Amino acid sequence: MANKFELMKAEKDGLDVWPDLLRYAAEDIPIDQIPEDDINRMKWYGVFHRPQRPGTFMLRLRVSGGMLRADQLRAIAALSRDLAHNEIDFTTRQNVQLRGLRLKDIPGLLSRLSDAGLHSTQTGMDNVRNVIGCPLAGADGMELFDSTPLVRAISDALLIARKEYSNLPRKLNVSVAGCRDDCGHAQTQDVGFVPATRDIAGRRVAGFNVLVGGALGGTSPRLATPLDVFVRPEQVVPFFLALLRVFRDNGPREVRTRARLKWLIAEWGEDRLRAAIEAEMATTLERAGTDERLQVAGDHLGIHPQRQVGLSYVGLHVPVGRIRAEQLERIAGLAEEHGSGEVRITVDQNVVIMGVPDASLSALLLDPLLQELKPNPSSVWRNLVACTGNDYCHFSLIDTKKHAFQLATDLERKGVQVPRGTRIHVSGCVHACGKHHVGDIGLQGANIRLGDRVDESADVYVGGKLGEDARLAARILTNVHWEDLPVLVEALVRQRFQQTVPLSMMRLIDTETPREVATA
Repeated sequence: MANKFELMKAEKDGLDVWPDLLRYAAEDIPIDQIPEDDINRMKWYGVFHRPQRPGTFMLRLRVSGGMLRADQLRAIAALSRDLAHNEIDFTTRQNVQLRGLRLKDIPGLLSRLSDAGLHSTQTGMDNVRNVIGCPLAGADGMELFDSTPLVRAISDALLIARKEYSNLPRKLNVSVAGCRDDCGHAQTQDVGFVPATRDIAGRRVAGFNVLVGGALGGTSPRLATPLDVFVRPEQVVPFFLALLRVFRDNGPREVRTRARLKWLIAEWGEDRLRAAIEAEMATTLERAGTDERLQVAGDHLGIHPQRQVGLSYVGLHVPVGRIRAEQLERIAGLAEEHGSGEVRITVDQNVVIMGVPDASLSALLLDPLLQELKPNPSSVWRNLVACTGNDYCHFSLIDTKKHAFQLATDLERKGVQVPRGTRIHVSGCVHACGKHHVGDIGLQGANIRLGDRVDESADVYVGGKLGEDARLAARILTNVHWEDLPVLVEALVRQRFQQTVPLSMMRLIDTETPREVATA
């Protein structure tokens, strides 16, 4: 029996809601008078109603590869200031989200975005989500090749095809990166294209190996596994579209929580999936080549030389990925005054100003904004990631951004030395948008009852890792009260790196009910 979402899609494709959206907006129809199915279909245009703030909406843009021009930043900032809450979120998919919108304003807002070359089409529900790429594509001196044309080609192919791929069994996440640093975190994606080389007809060819089936959300997280396929750059788009057709036509649809690509792989296995893609393409694909990845991506913060002589990129830290409109507008100004006018968003929710001449670096670094968005934050902040949280997302059980910010502030104030590269990831719920399963320390939102009240807490995970010996983090504690987390995280950091752990902290680690120990 089909679930309610499949029945909804069978009745009317998500993309067909556009005339209704325009009518609801023009007539300023109250949210409780709009059919629930149409509220869900609006997500095909990136328009998400926020039930915890009735009558307000979030808009998710499509920012392929995280690449934006200064004029586009200004357009986003102006819209946030004029129509939203003056705040913008950068996501772990190199994306941008605007919040606090009214439905009556959305058609005009989308028109203004279109004028800036931006859109939100097919950024929600059962579509291919924002295509992730390396934020340094075209500038990294070590990259195998610049994957920017492929990131854009995939996005363009989806928009041209529209309804052909607008009804997948569930969403599909994809990354394409030609760099050697796994900037796309390919093992967390449904489909990840990673740089590889292979000997073909006596010559060394650069292309991609393919990973499939990664998904961190839900109760059965999975890291992507090799499909044992090598594709040349010119094969990437045909291969990807063939995979989409196979997933569209064969993916499970009965139970929505078991409809991601990983569940088709669980049923078929990688060999059968590969054979189905080859049949769809009417060709035999090369087996996997030599993986050219050297490491999992760094944080892209600070000043670093580009492959173009005399130019550098400057990565700025955006605390927990939330930025004010005036800050975004100033970044646009800095990108034009001191750089090439282009910026890139990273999967760690930060921003990179591209193409800064050596002669302009000093002036850029003296700008007051860089005291707020620092190029070299302390180690506790560098790899801190937090999802939206319950101030805007009704799935989240906790205010992730507030708590993550306070946690880092407390650790920094106490002088805790967090080794560089330590990832602290915070998700508000099981959907794992903060990717806590791959953090050195991962926190998943939970609630805990204390007497007659319910407080925010977290389940604690440790040991997540991407790369050659990748593994999902293991849950070690449940329902840790947020007031106890600074001392607990400090203890975990000290324990992990074989530093002395005070006995009082060890008691917190050893107990399943740390709040009770803390108040005993």
